[in-house]
Amino acid sequence: ISSSEWALAVESVLHLNLPWRTLRPRLAKINANGSVDYLSTFRDLQFNQPMNKVQPSLIEAMYRHRADLEIIFAMIDTDHTGLISMDEFRQTWKLFCYHRNIRVDDTSMDDLARSIDFNNDGFIDFNEFLEAFRLVQIDNN
Repeated sequence: ISSSEWALAVESVLHLNLPWRTLRPRLAKINANGSVDYLSTFRDLQFNQPMNKVQPSLIEAMYRHRADLEIIFAMIDTDHTGLISMDEFRQTWKLFCYHRNIRVDDTSMDDLARSIDFNNDGFIDFNEFLEAFRLVQIDNN
């Protein structure tokens, strides 16, 4: 399919109002004829149960994947303020939970958002977002 068709398909499913054509190089491959290989969008997705292998340190992984984390942060920050509001966080988690068929009540989502908002200003900035990943790694060890 064309890049435009791919972008429309992704937006029609996710409803995130993102620049999908700009994000396409990170999410899907282009065929030799210039069309988007739609299925390549899903090939790299892996939903594994807990892994038994030793994983690289979180700091190494975060630096290696910082650009991806910045894209995820920007996707959640729908008003593009550089901050994730509690409502943006809640809406993203609702979408995630819906697609993963997970039941989480609003109070639990709000509690999670507040736990990431370390400076208690009602927003999650990028540093708080990264810190939440670091704390999860510490808890898992």
